[in-house]
Amino acid sequence: MYNIQTMKIAIVPDNHLNKSTYNRIMDREFPNVPFRSADFMRSFEWSVDISIRDLHPDLFIIPGDVYDNFDPSNEIRGFFSRQLNKLKEAQIQVVILIGNHDVCRKHHALKDIQELDLKSVRIIEQPKILLLKKFGLKLLMFPYSLDIEQKKITLKESFNKFVEEVHEKDDGTPSLFFGHFGVKGGKINEYEEGDVLIETDTTTTPIRVKKAFVNQNPNDIDLDDLDRIGSEYVFLGDYHRYQILPTKKCLAMYPGSMEKSDFSEVDQKKGFIIYDSEIEPSKNMGCCTFVEYPNCRPMKELKGNFKQIKQQFSELDPSKYQEAIIKISFNGTSEELFAFSNGIESFKKEVRTALNPIHLYHVQSIEDDQQQKEANRIEKEILEKGHMEAEDVIAVVKEIITEQIEDDEERLQTIDLAIEIFKETQE
Repeated sequence: MYNIQTMKIAIVPDNHLNKSTYNRIMDREFPNVPFRSADFMRSFEWSVDISIRDLHPDLFIIPGDVYDNFDPSNEIRGFFSRQLNKLKEAQIQVVILIGNHDVCRKHHALKDIQELDLKSVRIIEQPKILLLKKFGLKLLMFPYSLDIEQKKITLKESFNKFVEEVHEKDDGTPSLFFGHFGVKGGKINEYEEGDVLIETDTTTTPIRVKKAFVNQNPNDIDLDDLDRIGSEYVFLGDYHRYQILPTKKCLAMYPGSMEKSDFSEVDQKKGFIIYDSEIEPSKNMGCCTFVEYPNCRPMKELKGNFKQIKQQFSELDPSKYQEAIIKISFNGTSEELFAFSNGIESFKKEVRTALNPIHLYHVQSIEDDQQQKEANRIEKEILEKGHMEAEDVIAVVKEIITEQIEDDEERLQTIDLAIEIFKETQE
């Protein structure tokens, strides 16, 4: 272990304050803000308040993705500025790395704060080495730069260049690394693998299994690359799943996001990391502690045929799912779909009465093993890349339009229009 002077850092990545999911449904507490944006704002404010009240860090570091996209509303920008001001008044310095969601091709969303040139807030838009003489420590900062977004350099090329610079300037000062990128070998999320048959002497029982999905993209920064940095600790933003990576030399981790983004994260715990050089290091976490956020938006998916869905609902504890997001996922035969279609609206009224959900919706599909296998294959192929690239989005859009539109000319025109709109949003 390095002999680092006493230092405490709150590490809070992936806040996605202007989360755009279900953006037409306004929050009940803040009626001018979509409820998912409000959820992420509340979670971030909680991290700020508990840091000021209980944790008293020297630094508050955001390793990327303050916002969910590069064009947040004035209301959300104002909210973020108020949180920064609270940290300033508590004499807690803030360092913010630019994340991939914070940028477009021309600029990043933190430019307004950067141009204020506040002494208490530092925006990192290019790889940088920060020397903290007071603590005898270096911070190695690797944001998602505009050069990467504009494809002037690949992420891995930029990373390798920065590691070379770090080694050239190495003077023996201990360092902590902060970055925003996906790692080959990192767990992206969990997904439903399917029914697995467990056989005993007397019965064969199907159980549903969740399997962690690991990034296998050979072009991404990998675990050995993290060890090459030479820092004892590596803290990363980008993946929303809290995890410690299986590196050999450094202790590398994703603190994860502060709120649950969607149903793929429903079973994950959310929060942030406190690094405290003064505490006794533990075997798994070193000098770090995970601070769990207790107020995530409840989510529940009821799935199966109509009978199974109603049974799952009857077994719920209503106190745990008040104001939840409720998704009803029907999957069954054509005959079962008839019963579902006749009874769904009455069932929704029953759910609303019991849970008062913030959002309640349903989807439906007919059992088709071949179609499901193909959907799983596409999902797996996309996830293996670690990110959904532009060509992946276009391929999915083409497939959806092809399925929905039979007329050849209309189908081609619709595909061309969808691609044109997508490219405009990218720019």
